[in-house]
Amino acid sequence: MKQKVGFLVGIVFLFVAMGIVITVVRSRTPKQGELKVESQPSASVFLDDKHIGRTPIGKTSYKINSGEYTLKITPDTGAVTLANFQEKIKISPNTLTYVDVSLSESDLTTSSYVLWLEKMTGKKSELSVVTTPDGANVLLDDEPKGVSPMIISDVTPGDHTLSVVSRGFSTRTIKIKLNAGYRLIASIKLSLGPGGASPIADVTATPSGKPIDTKPTPKGSPTGSPKATPTKSTSVDPTKPYALIKDTPTGFLRVRADAATTSAELTRVKPGEKYSILEEKSDWFKIQFEATKSGWISSQYAQKVE
Repeated sequence: MKQKVGFLVGIVFLFVAMGIVITVVRSRTPKQGELKVESQPSASVFLDDKHIGRTPIGKTSYKINSGEYTLKITPDTGAVTLANFQEKIKISPNTLTYVDVSLSESDLTTSSYVLWLEKMTGKKSELSVVTTPDGANVLLDDEPKGVSPMIISDVTPGDHTLSVVSRGFSTRTIKIKLNAGYRLIASIKLSLGPGGASPIADVTATPSGKPIDTKPTPKGSPTGSPKATPTKSTSVDPTKPYALIKDTPTGFLRVRADAATTSAELTRVKPGEKYSILEEKSDWFKIQFEATKSGWISSQYAQKVE
């Protein structure tokens, strides 16, 4: 009888020990995130020198253990030789890391951006912007925020437009989505070139498990609204008071349906153009940009002439 009891006790202890081992092994299993890589043109992708396929990577879902990796994108050999792209990326648990690269003949004319999320304490959201080159002007929803590298704290969760401008480099504008309790890190490499905006991409970076929307946005329509046609002012001065459009970091000024940066874009006006002022609010002018059409512009980039 004692032998049977001892045998049963031994079996119990064995199962308990096995349960502890299984728990420890599970706790040591690396948490995973998601990776999405796109490039123009399509190219081979390597993580820590391991070939993982060709772009686009993660069209549906590409799971990967969290951690830091060296990402390398190698274009095909063709009539035009394109430069390789290489950068350190970070995969955070249960979040998406998004990489978009426009390959060119040299590193100086190659542009890219990498977006990833980091969990924060609390329910606020932040935006961290790092650029190559440093010292680029950062605009969030058309409002200047400073120069890179920088962190913008206490940003309202939701959709925003991020623009990075540096003299001698092409402007980069992307759509981002900030989430409560997360910091979005945007690492942006600008391409050397003449002024003017580069193609605009619609990028929504959200914690894994929530809808992820990535789609091209028509050039000139960063908000996803119907493409706005720039207006033209006449050479004759309009009725006073009128607004003289100043130089802007992006080379244009948005005209919105209401006096708010979140309001829909109606059209765009250019520096040097003049428009009659119909109404004024704090930091905003309501202008008439066509015979029967009007909208609001930021007074920061317009001089009132009386």
